[in-house]
Amino acid sequence: MEIKTVSKVTAYITRLHNNKRQLLVFKEQGYEHLGLQVPGGTVEENEDLLSAVQREIHEEAGINDAANIILLGEYTYYLEKLKSNVKRYYFQMNAACPDQFTHIVQSNDEDNGWIYNYHWFDLDEKPTLFGYLGVHLDKVL
Repeated sequence: MEIKTVSKVTAYITRLHNNKRQLLVFKEQGYEHLGLQVPGGTVEENEDLLSAVQREIHEEAGINDAANIILLGEYTYYLEKLKSNVKRYYFQMNAACPDQFTHIVQSNDEDNGWIYNYHWFDLDEKPTLFGYLGVHLDKVL
């Protein structure tokens, strides 16, 4: 039996603030126990990776103006919940955002209506991200 592969994107949105590199992270309201997360999600059928990451940051953070988008790497792992391999692509980008904000996800997926509370986190403090979200965090420029 062949195991299917699902493609996902992950967005490392960064800024330089007070001479420190910071990462935009969120905690999901009602699921704070999952810890810190970053925007990302599943690549839709016939969607290229760049379009997917731009769609995900729009849906999950309300960001429409990301700049300097670069692919940092990829990582493949098996996810029991999906009974599939997941090939995750990690992107770094810049975007102007407030120091803290709340966003209600607007998508055509299960996360529609979920509430994400965003803030910036100093990368010097080496944030631990939920699941496989932090695999290429060490490559952030």
